Amino acid sequence: MRVLTVRVLKNLGRRFGVPIAIVLTCLLGGLGYGLFKAPTYSATAYVLVVSDPDGGPAATNFAQAYGRLAALRETLSWAAKPIPAAALERSRAHIQASSSPDTPLVRLTASAATAMLSAELANTTADALVRYGNAHQHDTGVRVALMTQASVPLAPSAPNPPLNAAVGLATGLLLGGLVAATGVAARVREVVQTATAAARAEIAAEAEAGAGAGKKAKEPKEAKTKGSALTAEAGQ
Repeated sequence: MRVLTVRVLKNLGRRFGVPIAIVLTCLLGGLGYGLFKAPTYSATAYVLVVSDPDGGPAATNFAQAYGRLAALRETLSWAAKPIPAAALERSRAHIQASSSPDTPLVRLTASAATAMLSAELANTTADALVRYGNAHQHDTGVRVALMTQASVPLAPSAPNPPLNAAVGLATGLLLGGLVAATGVAARVREVVQTATAAARAEIAAEAEAGAGAGKKAKEPKEAKTKGSALTAEAGQ
């Protein structure tokens, strides 16, 4: 029983060793990324766009427009404590603004290496958007107000070890499945080619055998014809 089990395991290892190695490598890569990557913190502030008198469709439309403008250099420069020029381009890459098509609300999320910095960046962005929007109130007919400030996050938003491990496992299963499918396809081609070659050889052998049988059948007939000719000549 033990010998049989060892043989089965060896057979499985020969057939699926590469796909299994790929799955394990991707899984370990996902776990390593989740465990050793530097944490990232995210904080969110909300800005409300209000139109006179009741915040109707105009406010919602302007909220979507302000959501596209929130992370621009020109908008961020309106903050009471502007972001330093040296860090402005880097900071813009960590600011995400979104708005709802039904609500005049702009969601500002900032990511940073520390919890305090992420909250400061989100609040600076919100302050800049409020000042920028109110400076253009006479042109747009809407005003912008801070709804909620960003609070300091208590835990990092990334990495997420379970999620990273799941992504690594899924990637490994996909790649391992493709490799296994490629190996199966190669074996199927080999079997088909072998069967085709055997069939061709069998057909050639049958054709050769048929040609040999026809030749043997033709030789007695020719001999009989020559014998009859000789007999006729002797009778004459």
